[in-house]
Amino acid sequence: MRKVSPSQARASSLLAHGLSSPLDSSVSAAERLVGLHNTTQTTPYFSLRARLPGFARAEFDKAMWHNWELARFRGMRLTMFVFPTHLLEIAAAATRHLTDIWAERWLRNSSLSKATFARIADEVEAALTGNPMTVRDLRAALDVEKTVDLPGIVGRMCDEGRLVGGAPPRSWRSSVRRYHRWSEVLPDVDPYRWDEEAAREELIRRYVDAYGPVTLDDVSWWTGMTKTRCREALGGLELEGVDVDGWPGPLWQFGEIPAEAPDTIKALPVLDPYVQGYRDRERLIDPPHVEYVWDRGGNATSTILHGGRIVGVWQTVATSEAQLLYHFFANPPPSVRKTALRELEAAGRMYFDKPADMVEVADINPLHRGTTALHPLADRSHRQRQNG
Repeated sequence: MRKVSPSQARASSLLAHGLSSPLDSSVSAAERLVGLHNTTQTTPYFSLRARLPGFARAEFDKAMWHNWELARFRGMRLTMFVFPTHLLEIAAAATRHLTDIWAERWLRNSSLSKATFARIADEVEAALTGNPMTVRDLRAALDVEKTVDLPGIVGRMCDEGRLVGGAPPRSWRSSVRRYHRWSEVLPDVDPYRWDEEAAREELIRRYVDAYGPVTLDDVSWWTGMTKTRCREALGGLELEGVDVDGWPGPLWQFGEIPAEAPDTIKALPVLDPYVQGYRDRERLIDPPHVEYVWDRGGNATSTILHGGRIVGVWQTVATSEAQLLYHFFANPPPSVRKTALRELEAAGRMYFDKPADMVEVADINPLHRGTTALHPLADRSHRQRQNG
């Protein structure tokens, strides 16, 4: 078993994630990361901005809404991802048992019978023929009562490969979107094409390749699958075992491991794949700071990354002024601070389409309190130091 240092192990992940050597395009990044998190509308844009030099939102929009090379789909851990279409097929088959269990529970709790769901779903699909609409527009067009969980019906139809979410009708930051009939925009994409066992093994192979070294706990966390299913899939792969000093094991890895992690500094968004991809979080951060980055459900806030380690957090604030708040867990060296602020300023410009007022915040809220919606800097907008 090969022994590697924590810095070398992080270097492997940074390289695979395009955080030390840039990736080529939105599609190649979504491929390499095994999907881009899309629970929040802006996350894919910021994840790509950190990995693609000169990234422009229009490049992602073209791949998503015009060429349909990428599409939104509920996958690992019942989370929304953006996948290249061929990878969508793999993720759909590998995680279908998760969405089916969720759908049965949702149907019981929604007070909808299977017959009522089927009827409304057919009406929705017919209404969207050549005419993409938002859920709100659908409710009005079909005269569906407000007591009916129409968003849930539309969501389940997306899981079944009948509908797919399209472009937001207004701002790129909005979570509202128009829905299309799957057959009209993704006619060659079949979410039922792959065998479940084969898809599960291929999905986990891709995960280990992009995120390794990883443990069984990491694989189970990232996929949302039981350890038994993950262990069976890992057994079919030719993996290299590695020993990383201070990290729990056993750990598995594909390919070569770089010498050391570079001093790359990146501003990563809420639920970025690099921060979201591991059950063992101490590889990324000192234990006292974990509660300021992940909530009780394991969801991660926006982070400042230095050499593969999380050194701070940040968030945008949409007030009368464009503000970007940030906090370092420890006072960084002047050169690191300077580079980090340039990176944060660039993130702020992309979000607001203009320069943001940079505000350093002295103290922050633990996310486990459950009221901060992944914003540890909420209600902390008083200025500790302003940087122009």
